[in-house]
Amino acid sequence: MKTSSLKMPDVPAGDGVAEGPIPQSALDASGVVGTWVHDHWAGQLELSASLAGLLGLDPAAAARGVSLETFLDRTHPEDRVRIESYLHAAAVIGGSVEAEFRTRETRAGIRTLLMRGRIEHDSEGRAMRGRGIAIDRTEEQAANLVQSERVVNRMAEHVIALRELARALHRPALTDRIEHLMIEIGFELARFLPEPEDESRH
Repeated sequence: MKTSSLKMPDVPAGDGVAEGPIPQSALDASGVVGTWVHDHWAGQLELSASLAGLLGLDPAAAARGVSLETFLDRTHPEDRVRIESYLHAAAVIGGSVEAEFRTRETRAGIRTLLMRGRIEHDSEGRAMRGRGIAIDRTEEQAANLVQSERVVNRMAEHVIALRELARALHRPALTDRIEHLMIEIGFELARFLPEPEDESRH
């Protein structure tokens, strides 16, 4: 999976230095849309107002802290199990965290978010606190999808031209192989078609 080049600094666990909020200007300049702090002992996840908004959560409640279950309820149903399993494993292992997932539908639409940060362990190796940032990759993902569709369309154009050349050579076996390739490219093109609307809604 291709991810942003932005990296979280390595902060030694338990260094006793108070960590202030990251300035919003610095977040905006780096494409970051919010911050998060996970208190594993309290079972609370504190989210910045902007990140809470993208998840469809009340900013005030999210600033005070919500449960991990509440956070997971705001992830896309198709991504929830994967993200939940990853976060539990990351808590056991500690260190760097990097998780990409889609949100549920909100006023901002379905967003693709990348959470990055670190999880600190106590002296006995138990998860103590996680802290990090969230990056909105929705537009980047959409741009990648458009580029992929253009590439597949070009492949289709070329393979159609190849089929005509093979027919001109009167090579049935070669034409047959090219037509099989056309079918495979057709399957790729079908991935870019919009999902049909549920007929029950009409």
